[in-house]
Amino acid sequence: MRLALASVAIAGVLGATLLGPAPAAEAATTRLDGADRFETSVLASQRVPTGDVVFLASGTSFPDALAAAPVVAAEQGHLLLTLPDGIPAVVQREIARIAPSEIVLLGSEATLSAAVAREAGALVSPGGAVERIGGADRIETSMLLLDRLRGQRAVTDVWVASAGSFPDALAAGAVAARHGHGLVLTAGVDASFRQRLEQRIGGVQRFHIPGSTASVGADVESYLAGKGTVRRFPGADRYETAVLINQRFTSSSAGGEIVLASGAGFPDGLVGAAMAGRRGQALYLTAPECATSGSVAAETRRLGTTGVAVLGGTGSVSPMAAELVPCAALDASTADLLDRINRERAAAGVQPLRSDGCLARMAGGWASAMADGSLSGSAHNPALGDEARACALRAWGENVGRTWGTSSPDTARIMSAWMASEGHRNNILRASFTHIGIGIDRSEAGHWYYVLDFGTR
Repeated sequence: MRLALASVAIAGVLGATLLGPAPAAEAATTRLDGADRFETSVLASQRVPTGDVVFLASGTSFPDALAAAPVVAAEQGHLLLTLPDGIPAVVQREIARIAPSEIVLLGSEATLSAAVAREAGALVSPGGAVERIGGADRIETSMLLLDRLRGQRAVTDVWVASAGSFPDALAAGAVAARHGHGLVLTAGVDASFRQRLEQRIGGVQRFHIPGSTASVGADVESYLAGKGTVRRFPGADRYETAVLINQRFTSSSAGGEIVLASGAGFPDGLVGAAMAGRRGQALYLTAPECATSGSVAAETRRLGTTGVAVLGGTGSVSPMAAELVPCAALDASTADLLDRINRERAAAGVQPLRSDGCLARMAGGWASAMADGSLSGSAHNPALGDEARACALRAWGENVGRTWGTSSPDTARIMSAWMASEGHRNNILRASFTHIGIGIDRSEAGHWYYVLDFGTR
């Protein structure tokens, strides 16, 4: 029976759609790439309307600023990064442009020195103030930030994130900033944590935990269950945790744009959470080299977004990651399938297809959506035309397919099925197509889904 199953392939084809020359399209990706993390924070600051308060956070350590995004958004402020012993010139210029009436230092003097406070005092508007929010540790600092937020508005929801790592708190912080939630840090339930939290949870109805028990322990969840409703968002990794959080709390992203930051380093995501919160946008994380799955690409389809604001340079978020190209699009199975396609084209006297980042993002996102929904092997991307136009393509087509019964993609079987079908074969051999994106994903039932998105540039 296993051999019989392994021989099965189901496929569907969407014939080429041909258009006249497309007008030049605005790039879907906007990169905020400063010379360093401090200048990148300035570029993020300049994307939001000028407010009256500046929050200064360390650009060399993350803990004291992890809980800041909700407060920054509530006060229509700006979050800027600084060195621990002095404010960089580029940040000083941005503060001068904003002319704030208040500058808030995040963390004690061990995080931001007295020298930073003195420089901030020279930059604040006449009659303005320099305040410091800094507890004995990162957990107390997050509690003090919650106090400040509660001074601005009633807080009914609080996120409780790990004090030991940053990724889960970044995604949670962006959502909390957008929805008026609080965010505090925890290293586990001890007498100090209980006392600090219980002083501040009057009126809180719901607690949200970003990450699995490896991030925030079961002891925290059990304790919170006695204080209100608790929901955990345990993604398989930091990237999927961000997706799960947005799937629950994000139904749209302002301006048709999402915000993307590296999940491997904190500085860009820190300012990205505050920026996304102020702009009403969703924040997602990515591995530096490529998207770890097609989930974020699928999210852009769900949200109807066509733009990505990328924080940081190509060393933080590569061009392939910025275009949401799944790492699977770069693996051996994908390379093998492309090789098979180009061998068929060579035999027909047709020029080879070249991989394209935008098409790979489209194909990977749809393969992931097919696998997540356990769709048939002939289900086409309903947004293919819109996405192809956003990629500035002049023509496009799509082959989809499904195989099952094998532990790895069966590229030989799906290629054989496509070549035996006139419509699929015509797409594969069409001389006018110049580029291709390939997506491969696996459903929980063990079915492999394949998507070929063809395009003409």
